[in-house]
Formats: sequence, structure tokens, C-alpha cells
Amino acid sequence: MFASSPFPEILQHASLWLRVYALGLVMMAAGAALERRWPAAMLQSRAGQRFNVAYAGVYLAIVEALKPLTAAASIAIVNALGGGLVVLNSHGLGALASFVIVLLTIDVLEYAFHRLQHTWPVLWKLHSLHHSAVEFNITVTWRHHWIESLIRGCLLYPLVGVLFKVEPWIVASTSIVFMFGNYFAHMNLRVDLGRYITWVDNPQYHRLHHSNRTEHFDHNFTQLLPLWDHLFDTQWVPAKEEWPATGLDDGAQPRSLLEAFCWPLRVHAERRTELGGKAVPVLDKETK
Repeated sequence: MFASSPFPEILQHASLWLRVYALGLVMMAAGAALERRWPAAMLQSRAGQRFNVAYAGVYLAIVEALKPLTAAASIAIVNALGGGLVVLNSHGLGALASFVIVLLTIDVLEYAFHRLQHTWPVLWKLHSLHHSAVEFNITVTWRHHWIESLIRGCLLYPLVGVLFKVEPWIVASTSIVFMFGNYFAHMNLRVDLGRYITWVDNPQYHRLHHSNRTEHFDHNFTQLLPLWDHLFDTQWVPAKEEWPATGLDDGAQPRSLLEAFCWPLRVHAERRTELGGKAVPVLDKETK
């Protein structure tokens, strides 16, 4: 008996990728319109933005193709560790409370993982691709190495399933919040939140995390709520006109899509710069 054709499944993944990429293009276009109206940095390269958009398309296609693997790994991990230690309500005000609990849990896990990305040399080799963008704008949102999505899907997100037994729609609702927050934080947008600058991650707050100035290294790791930076002493509150240049301190960046996907294979070295007792791994100057 012949095995069933794989084409329907391939077409389904292609359809999902097209929808996600289309949504991404819409978000980037809307963000770019705002960036042109109120830019934090002027005269950014169109070529650099086109590179990021093209990279995002391939990156999202790989992420979509890996979803069956990450889903299977997540289920196996949750089952092995006896998932659903705490049952969360999914009705009425209880659903709202569950939404907040899941949101805060994912956010603090993202914060912890982000700090590891800047501390462990192996993770930094991957994550430095995101920081290599010398121009900070909304197209940088998806400039991550695909292996990072695999790590998150197989190790980070299953922790939520281990901790909580919760309706899938609640988790999906939090992902929408993180999606919009992620796009917003990476915008080249001059927005003054005044006293509320540390209430939610925003273009100025997150820009300091991407700064190429050594005094800004190891600060502002949060994904959504700067609360975690405040609690764990990694917060840098930006001054009113503090909009630093971004990128790696040696200016290294990929010159092609192939080089971006092979980025971790470049010659790297860990340099530990003492900044208030914190170690900062960066690319070796020889990789310029």
C-alpha cells in the first residue's frame, strides 16, 4: 500500500507561511509609514531594509517548516515532566487572570533566555546576528537566526505547558500581544513616553539594548515589561535625547543572505568587558 502524498501538508505549511509573511509585510509597511513621519534616525538605507525583509521571508519559511518538530518536542517534554501543574481558569474574569499569569510567565522566561543569549558564547553566536543591524528599524524585528526559534520551541515555551494547564486560546492571545510589542519595540520611531518610558518596552528603551556604546551593554533585556529589568538590576532608563547608534561594537554584519544563515559559523571570540561586574561577549575584531 502506497504512503499518502506529502503535498497537502507541504501546501498547508506554504499557506501558513504566506499568511504570516503577508501579516509581517503589512506590519512593516505600517511601521515604516510611522517611521517616515517621526524618525529617530534619518536617511536609513533602503537596501538594508530590503535585505531584512528578504531575510524575514526565508526565516519565517524555515520556522514554519520546523513547527511539526518543535510541536512534537514540546508535547514530549510536557508529558515527560508531568505538564499542567497548575490548572488555570478559562471562563469570565478567571480567563482574564489566566491571561495575565501566562503573559507574565512568558515575559519573564523571555527575559531570562535573552540574558543567556548575551552570556553564553554559543547562544551569542546566534543572537549577534540580530544585533549586527547597524540601522535600527521595524524590519529588524525578524532578523534572528532560525536555530534560536528551534531552541525556544523545544526548550523555552514547553515550560509554560509544564507549569500550567490552560486553554490554547489564552496562550494564543498572549502571542498576539507579544507580536505587536515586538514590532513596536524595534521601530525607528521618535516617541516620548515621558514618565511612562519604563512601563512597557518601546523604541527608545529597546534601542539602548541595541546600542553599540559599551556603557549600554547588558541593559534593557525585557521583551515586553521593563519591570524585569528593574527587578534584576539590568535597567537603563534613557535620557530624553538618548538615541544612540546601533550595531555590534566592531561593525560586523552579514553581506548576503547566505552569510546571514551561516552567521554562527564565522570566527568568533568571546571578549569579556567589565561593566559594573557584568561580562559582555562580542564578536572578535578580526571578523570585520
